[in-house]
Amino acid sequence: MSEPPPIRPSLLRSAGIVGLMTLLSRLTGLLQTFFLSHVLGAGAAADAYAVAFRLPNLLRRFTAEGTMTAAFLPTLAEAEAAEGEAAVKAVAARFLGTLLAVLLLGVALVLVFMGPLAGLLTLGRPESQGALTTTLGRIMFPYLALVSLTAGFAGLLNLRHRFALAASVSVFWNLAFIAFGWTAMKVLEWNGAVPMDTVAIVCAVAVLAGGLLQLLVLLPAVRKEGFGLAFGLHLRDPWVRKALRRMGPGLLAAGIYPINALISAMLASMLPDGAQMVLYNSGMMGEMVLGLFAMSLATASLPALARQAEARDWPGMNRSLVQSISASALLVLPASVGLALLARPICALLFRTGAYDAAAADWTALTLVFQSLGLVFVAAQRLGNQALYALKDYRGPAALAGGTLLLNVALSLVLLSPLGTGGLALANGLASLVGLAGLLLRLRPRLPGLDLRPLASATGKALAACILMGLMAWGGARLLALDAPHAFSRLALALRLLPFVALCALAYGLAAAGLGHPEARALADKIRRKLG
Repeated sequence: MSEPPPIRPSLLRSAGIVGLMTLLSRLTGLLQTFFLSHVLGAGAAADAYAVAFRLPNLLRRFTAEGTMTAAFLPTLAEAEAAEGEAAVKAVAARFLGTLLAVLLLGVALVLVFMGPLAGLLTLGRPESQGALTTTLGRIMFPYLALVSLTAGFAGLLNLRHRFALAASVSVFWNLAFIAFGWTAMKVLEWNGAVPMDTVAIVCAVAVLAGGLLQLLVLLPAVRKEGFGLAFGLHLRDPWVRKALRRMGPGLLAAGIYPINALISAMLASMLPDGAQMVLYNSGMMGEMVLGLFAMSLATASLPALARQAEARDWPGMNRSLVQSISASALLVLPASVGLALLARPICALLFRTGAYDAAAADWTALTLVFQSLGLVFVAAQRLGNQALYALKDYRGPAALAGGTLLLNVALSLVLLSPLGTGGLALANGLASLVGLAGLLLRLRPRLPGLDLRPLASATGKALAACILMGLMAWGGARLLALDAPHAFSRLALALRLLPFVALCALAYGLAAAGLGHPEARALADKIRRKLG
């Protein structure tokens, strides 16, 4: 069986740049989560914040990270091929202006109906918690418009292969959130202890402060590239209509994760106080892995896939798809195994602080174990969707997403009682596995020459390396007493855990390269050349 050639340097370089900036984003995201956990804990107010923040943060996948960019960039590539550079700038300005106008209308409508919506997501909880959720939702929901416009501008920079700044916007959001929240809390504490409801409101306003800053950071670079914004409904523009039509059926496909998460939020209202915040934090850890190792490859690969599909370069598109999924699995698999085996010390280090006590940290760790089981399927599904979007197939993912959604609901109802928040996390992973299988079946007849055998071979080698690393992590955790993390101070725990995690990662990399994983060997060769 032949091994796939190494990923093209341009894709590796682009993914590396996005990955580095995403790493900075996730590290600052951990600081933001640490601050949030410290001031809010895992009680009723924290649950209200988690539910209210889910609405704009998850719905942005419809209008920002997922469907919008997947429909927007291929359409711009077509416009450039048909009419030249000037058309790209005109279409981009009109499309983003139309999107912003529609979003502002949608935001206004949701603000009016936020009360019933919050009530639906907090069924079974006290009326006061529903009222707080409504207030927080009305404060935070305009963030959807800010983050969607930011994602559109970032997509334009990606189109010009300016990946670093576009991938760094979350860093500014995290830092702005912490700076605003910390300053506001210090001011409020002058008058004594701050009620938890007030703390939640401070955090909600901090969300808007971060959203505004990350948009302002991109504006100079976007204008320098010659792009602008033509606010209004430009529905007569054929390119705008084409992009909107492509977004239509893709809404469900790209939005399957947020729909699943909202269903999980509704079901979690049946669990004790703190369940929403536990799901929020465990989900954030999963998104950290996906954002660092999967979305960086997805972001870098979409422009290339779109151009290859437009040129009908099927061999090149096959290589890009297979190698991006293979590289993603190479990184997501060990991260998932590490999170599952070391969930308790990791959550103790990250979340055991202030109002977030040891019991809440352990609850988060148990949920994270189940969350980790499905990460590799979610990552592969997101990368596969990029290929379908590049091929301008939007209806297939929508149909697959509908079936996956129904399966997730059924599995959540079955697993909620025996596993609690862990069951909700596991249901999403299992549904993603079925969705991935359907996606690959959809791709095969649409991408001529698609050969998944090299992917299967590479994934098998990554799994073998993961088993070796997992045995090392399991034994080492007991040797270092990491299975009793609350016996240590945060500094002592960090001094034991962080070097051990680095050692496990090194052992995995050496094992994967030694077993002949193509991307691992390519990376090892590159490191050897850099070291002379």
